[in-house]
Amino acid sequence: MELFHIIIIGVISCCAMDLWQRFLKFSFGINPSDWAVVGRWFVLSISKGKIYNPDIDNEPVIKKELLIGWLVHYSVAILYSFVFFILIKYEIFIASFFDGIKFGLLSVVIPWFFFMPILGKGFLAIKTPSPLLACSLAIWSHAVIGISIGTLFKLFGY
Repeated sequence: MELFHIIIIGVISCCAMDLWQRFLKFSFGINPSDWAVVGRWFVLSISKGKIYNPDIDNEPVIKKELLIGWLVHYSVAILYSFVFFILIKYEIFIASFFDGIKFGLLSVVIPWFFFMPILGKGFLAIKTPSPLLACSLAIWSHAVIGISIGTLFKLFGY
């Protein structure tokens, strides 16, 4: 049952982030994350062993890269849910809104210091036209995922 809860919580929290990004698009014209690029990066990482790909935007389009990107996106959210579950089990976090937001804010180091750099955007998105905006969007998206994860684990009785 725990594995089922971990998966459901990961999926729902990912949906929450996607809804948040749609709200930003509707309200402020801020485009949501481009999961096609993530899919392209994932396929090239697996097929060519090319994790660092600063020229990913200029790589040829890969068949079904958008679908693959969405699957990677939801898989990562499930992984975050699993990590939070482990942190609950070791009593590092409790299932709550506040520990969820802490977790979400801590998890923002992944896009800032791993994903943005390997896609050529630089640490803290320094090579983008608006690094502050890119970093802020990552903070808010990860806060939404964290809040959702913490709150849902609480609702599921953990």
